[in-house]
This record gives sequence, C-alpha cells and structure tokens, in this order.
Amino acid sequence: MSIKELNCLNRNFFTKAMTDYEGFYAYNPHKGAAIAFVVLFGILILSALVQIIMATHTSKRRIHRWENNELSEENSTIIYFPARGLMWTHFPFVLGICLEFVGYVLKIVFINSPSISTFIAQSVLLLIAPSLYALSIFMLFSKMARLILMEAYMLIPAKFSTVSFVVADMIGRVLQAVGGGLLSSWNSRNTGRILIIVGLFIQIFCYTFLTFSQLFLHYKMKATPSKIVRDSNEWFQYNFILLAGILLVNGRTIVRVVQFLMGLQSYIGQHEWCLYVFDTVLMFLLPLIFLATFRARNLFKLQDKSVNIQLNKLLDKESVSED
Repeated sequence: MSIKELNCLNRNFFTKAMTDYEGFYAYNPHKGAAIAFVVLFGILILSALVQIIMATHTSKRRIHRWENNELSEENSTIIYFPARGLMWTHFPFVLGICLEFVGYVLKIVFINSPSISTFIAQSVLLLIAPSLYALSIFMLFSKMARLILMEAYMLIPAKFSTVSFVVADMIGRVLQAVGGGLLSSWNSRNTGRILIIVGLFIQIFCYTFLTFSQLFLHYKMKATPSKIVRDSNEWFQYNFILLAGILLVNGRTIVRVVQFLMGLQSYIGQHEWCLYVFDTVLMFLLPLIFLATFRARNLFKLQDKSVNIQLNKLLDKESVSED
C-alpha cells in the first residue's frame, strides 16, 4: 500500500468517525461520565476555596501575634512566609481543579453541539490542568524545605530550581496548548501530535526531577534531620502527600505520551474509558487526597510548628547566654 493510499485510508477513517459520532473523537463520548466529573470537580473547587481561605485567615492572625509579641529585632532570623504568600502558592492547585471542571463542562457542550472552538478549548484545558497541580506541589515542596531549615539539601537551590521548573513547565504547557489546537484540523493533526509529545516529555523530565528531589530530601530528613524535623514526624507525612501528588501527575503524563506515540487511532485514543481511568480519575484523586488531609497536614499549620520550634530554640540560646 502506498503512502498516498494509506493517508486516504486514514482520512476515510476519521471522516467515518466524525460522521458516526458528530465530533472529532474516535469514540462516542459519554455525556453521563462528563456530567459526573463536572459535579465532582465542582465539589473539590468549593472545598479547596473554603479550606484555603480559612487556613489563610487563621495564619494571618497567628503571624500578627508573632510580629507584635514574639518576633523582636533579635529574632529576625526566624524563617516564615506571609499568609498571603502561602495562599498564592496554592493558587495554581485550585486553578488546575477549575480547568478540569471547565474542561468537562465544555465537553458536555461539545457533545450537545459539536464545534471546532469547543473541541480545541476542552482539549487544551484538560491537557494543561495537571501541570498546574505540579506547579503548586513544587512550590509547596520548596517552602517546606526552607521551613525545616534543610533547603541546602535540595538538589538545586530553590532560587534557581523554582525559575527553572516554572520556565520548563511553561514551555511544555505552551507546546501542549498549541498542539491541542492543531488537532482540530486534519492537515495539522500530526504536527499537533508531535508538539504535544514534546511538551509531555519536557514535563515528565520536570516531574521526575522533582520526585528525585523529594526522595533525596526525605533521605536527608532521616539521616541528618534538623531540630525541626526531629521534633515531629508531620514533615515526613506531608512530604509523602506531595510525593503521591507528583507521582499521580507523572503517571497521567506517561499515559498521555503513550497515547500520542501510538497515534490518534491507538487503543487508548479509541476507548474513552482509558482516558477516564488513567487521566481523569488520577487528576480527581490528587486534589481529593490533598483536601482530605488538608485539615491535619497543610503548610499553614506546619509553618506554625516550625516558627514555634525556632522561637524556642532562640529562647534556649538566650537563657544559656544569660547564665
């Protein structure tokens, strides 16, 4: 079979799929599943906003108390972050949930009334939403390392790694967004697929590096713990939560790479259940784990513990010097 005949066969396959399903999918999209995840992600958005806003308000009051009563000029070495700064660190996480929510709303709209613009929008949103989860995880990890006074054990110092991670992640995100837009046109489908694959590989590298950074810091927390880490095992538990999150994102990204490497006519691309199980469910479980454990393990509370230990350590030094 010649290349021309093969291209003609592929074109006929997609023309038939579009005729059968009135869309750009190689399967009949399930409206009920999309509605279910709209409801579920909507619940997560409300839960995230309520918990983060409440934690920010409580943290503001505690920081105000420290600054007025306990953080004198002599205690200027105390390391902590403003409550608003911690709140904005969670912003990409909440935005990621919102993009998943809007993505499935647009999928429902597309099923009811197929259009190129709706297909592009929902494809792009669902492709890039997980990278926003990862961005929050990275920033939370960097801040945690600083609060336990073990930033030196990060594989790359936070001031360099943050910029590097954000830039690399942004490049991967832009490539996926452009590629997702090109998927709507037959003539540019292959180009769009290649751009998405390149963007996904860039993100896999970033997420794998972050995973090794978390594991290395965890090892150092065990081997040479700071006083803050020795006083509580909550830091280990929080690092496990962050690690679980980045593993879920990376797992989903690897599945997406396999999907696009196999081609648009692959088994994954032709069966919607694969995308729900290996993408949507994983991206629902990640915020669910974070929010289910948020009340007991969040960076606002852990910062309080860190500051109290730092203050006690300084007070001990002062009492020893007075003696």
